[in-house]
Amino acid sequence: MTSALRSLLGGALALLVALLVLGLAADLLGDPVSRQIGPEGDAAASAALRAALGLDAPWLERVLRPMLDLFRGDLGTSSWLRRPAGEAVAEALGVTLRLALLAWPVGLAAGAALGLALAALPARLARLPLLLLAVPGFVVAVVAVEVFAVGLGWVPAAGYAGLRSLLLPAALLAGALAVKLALILQDGLRAIATEPFAIFAEARGLSATRRLLAYRLLPASALLARFGALQAGYLLGGALVMETVFALPGLGRLAVLALQHGDLPLLRAAMLAAGTGFLVARFVAEAAQAALDPRPTAARIA
Repeated sequence: MTSALRSLLGGALALLVALLVLGLAADLLGDPVSRQIGPEGDAAASAALRAALGLDAPWLERVLRPMLDLFRGDLGTSSWLRRPAGEAVAEALGVTLRLALLAWPVGLAAGAALGLALAALPARLARLPLLLLAVPGFVVAVVAVEVFAVGLGWVPAAGYAGLRSLLLPAALLAGALAVKLALILQDGLRAIATEPFAIFAEARGLSATRRLLAYRLLPASALLARFGALQAGYLLGGALVMETVFALPGLGRLAVLALQHGDLPLLRAAMLAAGTGFLVARFVAEAAQAALDPRPTAARIA
């Protein structure tokens, strides 16, 4: 648990530094005033909007003030949406969370089952699912839309209109998660099978089911817990492809739109939400691994 807390604090510090660097590189995002009013807009209107957004302040103040406001819980106002950035991110986060909560348990269950099946196959055949990971995610998503949305009409092709709109993107995310988990799990099961306690269990003549559950799957539970928790964090910030293909108003798509509009407060708030979710997931992963596998490792001893 101490190692997990240390990792959480280090990650939080890295996230704050990343937010600060984002403020330092704000000029690279372009001028949000010219994006909204246009280069040939009225000078008075441009000056008024620049003052309202705080862009007329000295450079150092524009960099440091948002960080100080962040500690007070103020994420600023979106220059593009003209509303508090925290509210916009909260709405988008709700969609992304629903998508992740649909995909995550299905992906874990399917991945565990597939991993057990792959572990029973010859090593060469067990690597075949790697071919699925070689296919770009957006290609799979586009084909799925053509088949299940356009061809069969089972689900909406794009947009968000409730739970039904999330079924296909959640299934695609769950499939990708299942393949990754299956490959990692079958590698772990093969490695455990060569451990002395597993060889001893086989020499005692225990049934194959008991050896699989008690002497292979149970020792691999720490691996399952760590990978599963980490993937929850990745799903929170990594569903960008699905949100883009299916035009879902989620956190990843909001961050892309904020970048396109040069909206620094909105981009900062989205980055903070995604980073916090990943840090919490990593903390849970490391805490779960420490609880399920209390053996000291080199990383923990150091």
